[in-house]
Amino acid sequence: MRLSRQLLVMAALTVLLGLGARVVQKHSVPLWGFPKPVELIQPKMAYAGAESVSVDSAFAPSDRPYEVNLSMVMGLYMKRKKSSVHFLDAREPDLYLEGHIPGARNVPFEQVAKYGDTLKTIPKTDLLLLYCDGGDCHQSHDLAEYLLANGWQRVAVYTGGWEEWSKETDFVEGKP
Repeated sequence: MRLSRQLLVMAALTVLLGLGARVVQKHSVPLWGFPKPVELIQPKMAYAGAESVSVDSAFAPSDRPYEVNLSMVMGLYMKRKKSSVHFLDAREPDLYLEGHIPGARNVPFEQVAKYGDTLKTIPKTDLLLLYCDGGDCHQSHDLAEYLLANGWQRVAVYTGGWEEWSKETDFVEGKP
């Protein structure tokens, strides 16, 4: 009898502590279902690689990731070396090896701790363009949230992802 009462008290305290933690946390996990993905914002100016709009003016430092489409990604791809734009593929290594945007580095979200050395080489003020498979793929969104929480200031998510890129362009690197 005494043991069951102690278990009941411990369970009640656990529930109260869990609910209290939800109140003080910035990002909380829902009581049921899946967490809401990070909300993407639009660049400050339309960017399609034009000389009149710089990468720095279109993608100012922000605490939320930007959403970019294919035309923006093409413009950023063409200026990536001049404008300090880094492409990061958030997919698993085997998918990356099958094909990726040329010059993109593989930083799979599920294994981000293993790729700390890769991330350390990227200045926190440079623009990071993340992608995964596109569509319902959430890995680039999760990686964006992680990078922003760890000090990177300019992060963009290509929502069309590898699926759109590989269909719409001839710029592909990896196994034939």
